[in-house]
Amino acid sequence: MTNRDRVKLETRIYSNSNKFSVKQILLDSVKGYKSSFYLANQLAKRDIKSQHRQSILGIFWVVLPVVMNAMVWIFLQSTGTIQLTPTTIPYPLFALVGTTIWSILGECLNMPMNTINANKGIITKINFEKEALITLGFLKLCFNLLIKLGMIVFFILYFQVVPSGSILLFFPFLFLMILLFTSIGIIISPIGILYNDISRFIPLGLQLLMYITPVLYVVPKSGFMQKVMSLNPLSYVITDIRNSLTGMPVENDFFWLIAVLVTIVLCLIAMVVYRVSMPIITERMSA
Repeated sequence: MTNRDRVKLETRIYSNSNKFSVKQILLDSVKGYKSSFYLANQLAKRDIKSQHRQSILGIFWVVLPVVMNAMVWIFLQSTGTIQLTPTTIPYPLFALVGTTIWSILGECLNMPMNTINANKGIITKINFEKEALITLGFLKLCFNLLIKLGMIVFFILYFQVVPSGSILLFFPFLFLMILLFTSIGIIISPIGILYNDISRFIPLGLQLLMYITPVLYVVPKSGFMQKVMSLNPLSYVITDIRNSLTGMPVENDFFWLIAVLVTIVLCLIAMVVYRVSMPIITERMSA
């Protein structure tokens, strides 16, 4: 071997290290989101077009489940089949806003697992920053969100509900909850992808949880359900987001301060968990 060949050879030293740099993982995750945005945007456009291409109702499928769920309760309440505590806004609007917010939070929770499972083919065949999948799901979620909010605006105008200054808090509250539930979805996604029981349990759990949350009826003044709902943090989420949109005052200022701190912590944990777990998940999918 000549001296010139020795100069060209690259020397790498591999050593066993147990060091775990959370800071570096977070930096790599941020870079991953930045560098993969274009790919995520193209995939989102593809998925949205293909999702509604062969459908007669098209984008109406986004709001149809929400409307049907609310219409059942509106019918039961209007016919006197069930007796609910009177609401400060027309009950149909109360139910529609509540079910819409609940569907958005549920979609955020399921989004990471659904997006990863739906893109198994490219995960195992193409080398790319896996943060693109979360961005992809988030962009599709925002598309559906705009459609649902458009429906809500229509009904607010129809029932002639006049918003107040609290409407300025609607988007910050909603965005905060989207980040919170998406982070929770990312954290549980590694287990949910490996074990299908998790993905099957989430819709069932959300359905049961909805009945102890003021989605379709207000918090009672007293009694057992009043105590249960007061211990349920989602009660404050649904109540204040709905109030901020429909002209009612925000009732739980201190809760939202805590929610900001919790969301920041869970976002950071989610970034680390996702960055560390995706190589393992990709390897399992390839096996």
